[in-house]
Amino acid sequence: MTTSSRDLFNSFGKLMQNRAFMMAVMHQRELAGMNGMHGGGRGQMRLLQLLSQSPAGLTNAEIAELLDIRPSSVSATISRLEDAELVERIPSERDKRAVIVRLSENGQKLFANRDDQVDALTDKLFSGLDDDEKAELQRLLTKLSHSVADLDLRDFMPHGDHHQGFPHQAGWGRRWF
Repeated sequence: MTTSSRDLFNSFGKLMQNRAFMMAVMHQRELAGMNGMHGGGRGQMRLLQLLSQSPAGLTNAEIAELLDIRPSSVSATISRLEDAELVERIPSERDKRAVIVRLSENGQKLFANRDDQVDALTDKLFSGLDDDEKAELQRLLTKLSHSVADLDLRDFMPHGDHHQGFPHQAGWGRRWF
């Protein structure tokens, strides 16, 4: 590893150790006001995001196909979101057997607030960079993401046993994460 690569790696390490930065990156659902939802929050958020992009609403079958989940999971998730008053079910005008699911007024407000909060956070986070620096950082992070995609976690296994029983071998555990 060259000195400049090590310095970059250490800088990323410091950024990853910054609690505020990591909270912003890893806990976006709390920015969206989702912390009151119990159980399945990530799946619920995926469904809410899908519905926010489909203002006319979707059927359960369409949701199941787009999110690649079982129809029974879709129904259970919709029920929880309906109980939280974030979605509503409306009979389809075209097919009397179908029901359209869409964001309720509360769900729409949640996404409007989320967008405002994310905008405020990102403005603060990147306020020290001018537009050219932001564009350059975006270009470099994209390039880095492509390099990271080629990494194999097994190469980081101890004792050169990186192809034996990954990840269920002795020594693989908490200390690695």
